[in-house]
Amino acid sequence: MALPTKHIELAYGDTRLKFDMPEKNLLEILSVSGRDAVGDVPAALDKAMLKPIGSPPLSELLKKFNPQRPLIIASDHTRVVPYYSLILDRLMDEFQKAGIGSNQADLLIAAGNHRAPSCEEREVMYGHNAFDQLNLYAHNCDQNCIALSRLTNGREVEINQRLLESDFIIATGKITPHYLAGYSGGRKAVMPGCASRSSIAANHAMIARRKNGTGQIEGNPIHLEMVEAASLVNIDFLINVVPTPDDKIAGFFAGQWQRAWESGVNLCRQVWSAEYGELADCIIASAGGYPLDINLYQMQRLLNNLECAVKPGGTIALVGQCREGIGQDGFGQWMERYSIKEILSTPEENITAEAHRAYATALVMDKCEVLLVSSIEKSKTQDLKFKFMPDCQSALDHLKHKHGADYKCYVVPQANSIMLERRQP
Repeated sequence: MALPTKHIELAYGDTRLKFDMPEKNLLEILSVSGRDAVGDVPAALDKAMLKPIGSPPLSELLKKFNPQRPLIIASDHTRVVPYYSLILDRLMDEFQKAGIGSNQADLLIAAGNHRAPSCEEREVMYGHNAFDQLNLYAHNCDQNCIALSRLTNGREVEINQRLLESDFIIATGKITPHYLAGYSGGRKAVMPGCASRSSIAANHAMIARRKNGTGQIEGNPIHLEMVEAASLVNIDFLINVVPTPDDKIAGFFAGQWQRAWESGVNLCRQVWSAEYGELADCIIASAGGYPLDINLYQMQRLLNNLECAVKPGGTIALVGQCREGIGQDGFGQWMERYSIKEILSTPEENITAEAHRAYATALVMDKCEVLLVSSIEKSKTQDLKFKFMPDCQSALDHLKHKHGADYKCYVVPQANSIMLERRQP
């Protein structure tokens, strides 16, 4: 007699992979807590703009400072910000009312150490009006960065010179859980978004201190340095969104950059947390499709979001297309060149800008096996120390062989930003 099964579909690029798991093996499908999306999005945006947190409205600030070269910091193509074109259109309306003409304002894409988005990606992300009326520039972490004052830890931080040349800065983006910084948004627009490669490397290398984590900001040196760097730049206004898992809006947060961001963090925790019970033998997880699974460098963060819920010696199976392959050469080179032990014994000062992801991966691989269902070829997958799986059914067969017929497994359909918390008995 056939065992009862649960039909499961996981996002994979622009498509979905489907498989059936025996119900006896499925502990639970872990989904974020969620929250009702705002009904009238334009009205919610207007309310946030008219009653900002810790700041006068943007219209009053523009009247007071009369900027001649305002600059908007925007997220890049690896971050899906719902209603981005609406937000930017609203900002451009404010510019127009303040007498700031078309193509007088700049938009700086906070690409960090990622590739610059294509023209097509820019128009899709930011909308036709922004593409046509703003001067769009993509940050390049290897060019045109200028040192600011030294930080309290003695380090210099280098930032895109456009931030220093602008006379009014507006930061935008989204707030979701983040394994390095605790949460995205806010100060991350500056560091790492608009920082030099060496500054990004030094900041992210503090992962070696092992005081960071998803949702962790207290005592997190990575977060604290980001805050200090952003404070030196003097952000004049911020608008961040907390998205829902289905790319709608849970809330808008506008105003003084740090206070508005902190208010958004409180809502983010409510929206993106999920509880789990017992430790599992294994976890099968998807990032949530494109662009979250655009490459392995972006997919890697799932491991650090999930490892708390799997037993030592367990298995995590990642499901993501990775249409652009590994994504960052430095990450791939470290994963191929060094053993897990060698990566974890690397001194902080020797961890490069992309190598922090290798370190983060090694932390998990030191605890459990990692399978990968992706478009990356088998030999390359194995070189990167992931175990290649051609499809989800092959992954299930491997789990059964390794952990026995009664293995216990969590499935996480949207693991890119999930914040797991142990369920209290």
